Amino acid sequence: KKDEKHYPNFIDKDGHQQWVFEEFVKAFSDNYDSGECFLCNNPIYVKKENIQPRSNNQEQKNKDQFFNKIENLNMAHNRILGPSGNFPNSFWNLNDKFKICHLCAFLIIHHHLALTKLSDESEIIINAPSFKVMYEMNKLVKELFGKEKLSGKQKREILAMSVIEYSRRLNVSLGMWNQMNLEIIQKSFQWDYSQGIPQKKITIDFYSLPYHIVNLISDRKIASLISEIGEFSVLNMVLNGEEKRLIDIGNKLIRIGLKPFQDRNKNDKAVLNNLLHREKNKNNIINTAQKILELYVNISERRKIYA
Repeated sequence: KKDEKHYPNFIDKDGHQQWVFEEFVKAFSDNYDSGECFLCNNPIYVKKENIQPRSNNQEQKNKDQFFNKIENLNMAHNRILGPSGNFPNSFWNLNDKFKICHLCAFLIIHHHLALTKLSDESEIIINAPSFKVMYEMNKLVKELFGKEKLSGKQKREILAMSVIEYSRRLNVSLGMWNQMNLEIIQKSFQWDYSQGIPQKKITIDFYSLPYHIVNLISDRKIASLISEIGEFSVLNMVLNGEEKRLIDIGNKLIRIGLKPFQDRNKNDKAVLNNLLHREKNKNNIINTAQKILELYVNISERRKIYA
């Protein structure tokens, strides 16, 4: 189905090239890797001779127009990056041609499928040196946060929780190179009123975590405890390197948890409301406190190993 929002003009306005595009997708099962692509170093092209017009010369013309159109990067691929005919944008001048292979063209027009949209209308993707790590982490992001009401200020927590769930669920080590090069890329929209006429502008931001923090939360035991506790207050203490506060919090919770409910004062209730947001934790204060203290012990041991 044609999608005017994400790739306008990739298929012609009247839909005469629809059949070409459908055959183009099918043709990837029989491709060749010769030719050039300015975007990748392993260009993949479909065999155009395998896409045959079904009836008349007009279909051959539609086929030729389709392949001529996608040969160089333009607005048909991405209206943000690609130039439009003789009208350049901030990345291109009038004479530049940026040749891309068929696989890159296919990936570019579907790039939006990899992004997770948040409640502030921004879109994010986790970037990593390993494509497998990228795939698994972004799948987790969609599962964990795709339906949540998250603001644009929680990118650090999103990246951290993705690392935690990746380590906990898949029981796979990220490896040093991946740990050092993980980042969240955010595409957001802002209104610019400087010219008198409101203009919607796109901004790209990057968020990352220090290597020693990623190394810490990718430990399977630590990841499991943080996930089981499930409190952002605890997560942020770990991310801020304030794990010693976990001892104080654990002890406070034990003290409050040992009191009968009717004996808890206003200060006790304020502490609980500030630290614990999950009903499961509020109803099992002692158990939650024990997990927090166990988390501190595991973090301390981990730091000794990698000190």
